[in-house]
Amino acid sequence: MRTNYDKEIMGVIGSQWCESKTWVWKQIGVHVNKKHIFDNIDNLVSKEYLEEREIKNKTQYRRNDKGDSELGFLGIMKLFEDNQKTELKEIERLTTISYGIYNVDESGHGQWENELTNDGKELLDHIQSEVDRAYTVIVRMNYQSKLKVITQRIADERTNLLQRHIDKTMTALTSKYDNNLIKKYFQNHVKNLEFKI
Repeated sequence: MRTNYDKEIMGVIGSQWCESKTWVWKQIGVHVNKKHIFDNIDNLVSKEYLEEREIKNKTQYRRNDKGDSELGFLGIMKLFEDNQKTELKEIERLTTISYGIYNVDESGHGQWENELTNDGKELLDHIQSEVDRAYTVIVRMNYQSKLKVITQRIADERTNLLQRHIDKTMTALTSKYDNNLIKKYFQNHVKNLEFKI
């Protein structure tokens, strides 16, 4: 079950103060678990991606458009690297992330297909979550460079560092497991990231 909605929240909450967590939840869609949205907002506030303020017993939120200091960015990268170590250990530990099943269609023709094991799905879900977070940081930095909060050179350097980080995990993954299955999984889970300016 999906629990990370950072991208959607960052897309809904702009540079102006928004009404409440409930307002954000309604913008994303009431079909989404309210608790997940509220927890993700709290997490984004704790990571300083969002600002919050109290107005007449209501908490309001807006996107934090201040650029990360070098020290702040290094802290973000440390967290990414710690999570990557866990992922790489898991890739090394798991001999396979899939199993074969034989499917027969209505006309009686059959073919072998690979399905993810529970451990395989958990690993790919974790990697997808980390990739989503990295791309959220990249989009945020590019947005900040457009606002002239950070220079384009700094945004480019940080983007390259994050892209190399993502590539390292993906290379380890694709060099060990079925590339078609991995490609299918990530194609079904990729979303476009944009900030509304």
